[in-house]
Amino acid sequence: MNERPPQLSPLRLAAGLVLPLAGYLLIRAVVGSATGALAITTAVPAVWLIVVGIARRRLDPVGVIVLVTTLVALAAYVLTGGGVLALKLRRGAVTGPIGIAALASVALGRPLLLLVAERVAKLNPDRRAEIEARLAESGRRRVIAVLTAIVGAFFTLDGASQIALALTVPTGNFVADSTAARIIVVGTGLIATSTYLRHQKQRMQRG
Repeated sequence: MNERPPQLSPLRLAAGLVLPLAGYLLIRAVVGSATGALAITTAVPAVWLIVVGIARRRLDPVGVIVLVTTLVALAAYVLTGGGVLALKLRRGAVTGPIGIAALASVALGRPLLLLVAERVAKLNPDRRAEIEARLAESGRRRVIAVLTAIVGAFFTLDGASQIALALTVPTGNFVADSTAARIIVVGTGLIATSTYLRHQKQRMQRG
């Protein structure tokens, strides 16, 4: 239960941030167009999600959101004859609303991460009773609510920064600038999350 999920490991997170930038720079050098390179690097994740979804015969909710926004952005790019704004807005259009939804869920008393944990419990019949018993603890529910607020705050900040850069930074500089901004936001968010979890673990050990 205390192990970090593989998809959240620092190496995978770093790769997810840096590899798209490296791919964009390589493609731009080949095609000689910042707009064309951005379109191609935007299309690649969509194709990958479709292939994985077909192979697994399912898509997780976040994957569906990413796929839909990517396809909408690519369609807007094609229909506007190469209008790049939709491509630049795509990432902020995903993380921003997720962050706002997380913050709203905390305000409404139903933290999004708690809903996810309850869903995980239902999908694991063998451990459902154990997970639900843990989730019933008031202290654990409070921790989940705080974590949801932290995640929501940094997702909202990421979305706002990505949208601001999309509207103000030239396409040629956008990918590098937006990647740098995302590294700062994600890095700060991970530090805040790990610091809070460490504090809670020490508190439990003292108690």
